[in-house]
Amino acid sequence: MIQSAMFTTKLRVRPLVGFLQHSDVWEGPCRAGRWESLKPEAEKEWAKKMFPQFVDQLKDVIPQVEILEPLAVPYLETMTVSQDIWDHIEAMLPQTDLFLVMCYRIPKLERYRKTTVVFSNGNEGADVCAYYRSIGVEAYNAIDIPDLNEILHAMWVRKCIANTRALVLTSGQVPTYGIQSNIRDLEYLRRQYGFEVIKLPYKEIFPYMDRVDENEAKALADQLLTNSMDTKVNSEYLINDTKYFLAAQDMMRQYGCNAFSTACIELCASRIPQERKFTPCITHSLMKAAGIPSTCEEDLNAMMAMMVLMYGSGKSAFMGNPFLKSPEIVGVHHAVPALKMNGLDKPDLKYSLWAFTGQGFGGKLQVDFAQNDDEYVTLGRFNPLGNKMVVKRGKVLQSEFKQYYCSPDYHIQIENGRDWLHTLADFGHHQVLVFGDQIDMVCRVARMMGFEVVKG
Repeated sequence: MIQSAMFTTKLRVRPLVGFLQHSDVWEGPCRAGRWESLKPEAEKEWAKKMFPQFVDQLKDVIPQVEILEPLAVPYLETMTVSQDIWDHIEAMLPQTDLFLVMCYRIPKLERYRKTTVVFSNGNEGADVCAYYRSIGVEAYNAIDIPDLNEILHAMWVRKCIANTRALVLTSGQVPTYGIQSNIRDLEYLRRQYGFEVIKLPYKEIFPYMDRVDENEAKALADQLLTNSMDTKVNSEYLINDTKYFLAAQDMMRQYGCNAFSTACIELCASRIPQERKFTPCITHSLMKAAGIPSTCEEDLNAMMAMMVLMYGSGKSAFMGNPFLKSPEIVGVHHAVPALKMNGLDKPDLKYSLWAFTGQGFGGKLQVDFAQNDDEYVTLGRFNPLGNKMVVKRGKVLQSEFKQYYCSPDYHIQIENGRDWLHTLADFGHHQVLVFGDQIDMVCRVARMMGFEVVKG
């Protein structure tokens, strides 16, 4: 199985604990206290005692973070750091994603132009961050551990996206017929977010499909059938769906990819699904259950939103077509729910296995979203320029299942549904859906990645 960027990405943090250690004893407008405590020896002893205590706080950081070797950084009132300290810092620069500055500021640390988080409940954090930002160095102030974890998590999501490379099986049309609102500037996505897209003709997957191990495909199909609560699909055809999934995995492995999308309308019009008796729907569901972003119809706007929402929440996602049912209820329907929507570390959702077509081929999972552990769901999509994301919070009222075509259809209660649909005229139609209220998380990630959030 292809590994998700969520499972292969660590945010590497270098803690630097600053200690101002004076050369002599004096008092004045910036220094006062017991004479004994102001001696250089006393300050050194205090630093020796406090260093492990500062480092010990980091035991509570999120598991997505790798803590690199912490370093004590002493300096005199001249605000100069010794060269041997700089040498220690520089030795680990290639492995360091960001500096975590603790206790006191580190003079001249900005020389490395490295993202910096100042862990300070007070003036140090605000002052250093304001200075760093004024000279174009990314900096954040973390007041406490929960605050620090939110900042580090958003940075980790950003790094996951930069570590994602999508295989897009394309019809070659620009724009595509089904998604005319699609992001077309792939270089912008790479330059702005580090997200890379590899486009290949959608027909190139079929030689891979022909080479798939029959037993492996059958075992996967049998597993899906065994775990289904209600089956309305031709079991002999289901193996064709699992062959397509395994072929997509092989192609992704060949091209070093960990996200997937494929043409759909153009694929359908080619009659190849009719001939081979399959649809890509199961592939998208299985990919997302493994933490792999996977979108219908070459949709890169949805792919961007899916990465933010999946990586940020640690959950699988759904995507589908939105439409207005009433002023306060929208429907979102497609045939691509996933089984890990409560969390990649949570049990699979219960499902039925039906057929997309009247002929009985094209497996699709029917998942009741009443299994949501959260009160809310979050919808999202990027715009065609790739610099804005619309988000909307709602509650699932009903899961409707149709025998053929795109199903399930989820009825979602939202505020000002009509206005929201009009807002989508700036973004396009497909909506990505994850369980939980993820809007605050999206806003944090947006600030670090440089895209705008529009609350629909």
